[in-house]
Amino acid sequence: METGKKTEKREFWKPVPQTFSILKAGSKILKPYGVMDPYAAYKYIRDGVSREQTEKLRSIMDPKEFRKYKFNAFEMALFSGVFSKKDKNALTKATGYVCFDFNHVSVQQTKDILMGLEQFETILLFTSASGHGVKWVVNNNFVFEHEDFYNVVSNYLWEKYRIEADKNSNGIATGCLLPYDPEVYLNPNYM
Repeated sequence: METGKKTEKREFWKPVPQTFSILKAGSKILKPYGVMDPYAAYKYIRDGVSREQTEKLRSIMDPKEFRKYKFNAFEMALFSGVFSKKDKNALTKATGYVCFDFNHVSVQQTKDILMGLEQFETILLFTSASGHGVKWVVNNNFVFEHEDFYNVVSNYLWEKYRIEADKNSNGIATGCLLPYDPEVYLNPNYM
């Protein structure tokens, strides 16, 4: 007898996608309004939900206006888990995902290097809202705590490739703006 709800079969080797919190646009909004998984984030970024905001941000030349618009116009993902509010002490369920932030880099060169790192499971890789940076979401398959993992990988990337991750983005409750990037990469195992 059919119940009307179809269950999706997953290949035994594919990871079960974790959900993470999403915050509405506005830097003062600290309470998540929902959750999404990597595939939903991929579609959001690829399909241009924030295309207008991304294009407007990239046209703003005044640094003060740029910063103000950036933090008020974009929804934000807390890739590291589900939170009751945007605070490290409000984590209710960890995903194991860590979002690295690279600012003022050669975008394509940085993406190429990160995609070549087979020792890390890249989940998502996309150009930042500014257009001058890269966001790299990886799975922490190691025994490190979140911040330790961020710092160890950041040090490795600096020593080996001279790519510097933003040291202020190592916290478990650090948010990541969701921009428009039609070339966003999603690990096929998360589709």
